[in-house]
Amino acid sequence: MRLIPVVFGIASLLFCQTASAGQKSVTFYLDGACVEQDALASNGYLEFALPGSFTPGSLRVKPLAGKSVLRVELVTAEQDRRRRRKIARLEQRKGELQGRMQALSRREEIFSAAAKTQSGKAPRKTKASPNPLGSLQQGTDFALARLDSVYRNQRKCLSSLEGVERELAAARKGAPFARVWLSGGRARISYRVGDKHWTPHYDFRWTGGADGELLLHARLPHPEKGVLYRVSAGTVAQGLAARRVSGDFPTLSRFPLTLRNADRSAAPLSFNFAPVEAGLPPGEASVFWRGEFLGSGQFAGAGASELFLGNR
Repeated sequence: MRLIPVVFGIASLLFCQTASAGQKSVTFYLDGACVEQDALASNGYLEFALPGSFTPGSLRVKPLAGKSVLRVELVTAEQDRRRRRKIARLEQRKGELQGRMQALSRREEIFSAAAKTQSGKAPRKTKASPNPLGSLQQGTDFALARLDSVYRNQRKCLSSLEGVERELAAARKGAPFARVWLSGGRARISYRVGDKHWTPHYDFRWTGGADGELLLHARLPHPEKGVLYRVSAGTVAQGLAARRVSGDFPTLSRFPLTLRNADRSAAPLSFNFAPVEAGLPPGEASVFWRGEFLGSGQFAGAGASELFLGNR
């Protein structure tokens, strides 16, 4: 029995361009994904940012409607003037926030010292201060209130600083920016990414007798609207055919199972069964006995004939 491969597409991969985009699809493999999208150029020109996980050398641009691709340029982060300007703005903002943090630290020291001074004073009644305890408490409360305000501003400033640093890190990743010139108005863009793939997950479902069923699911990234989902059974290099599916946990194939040497009066903790020869990859497995979930284990894939619940 052969594994039935499946197709899938998702919109979570970054594809940003100045031209309007057409239908997008993503085909997931066991070790990566291929993104494909039709693009409508403006006056024979389009541009788009490739994601940070873009696989170098994988970009393909196919002209549509019998036209030609005239030129393609990949511009790195250092070469892209807009990226440089963005980095410069972020660095300036980072410096301003760091200066703000230093100023808040000085204010923290001042009000912290003031609060300690006020709380350490001995109350002494005088004509000018007939209620020294109340005056000291008022001074202490004022210093503590200002100190609390400083702490709030420090938290806000630190949160902004962390956000700027994240943006800076993303801007400096060096993912190339593609520019394309066409003799026509449409092209099909495709490229590979290494940080997206499908993960095998199995359901072992036993009836309580000797018969059972093995279901192979593909665990996928969260789907988005308007994008085609595809899954291929193998790796990118194998390039096996893919079929379209929907959802983030589609069933790819089903196989009959025969349970061996088990006491079927109660739900077992291990299973011995006739191996399924279908080129199945290893993956996590969930076990169901008469419809009841018993737990999870690791399935070794094609040729395996045992499954243990837990970490054995």
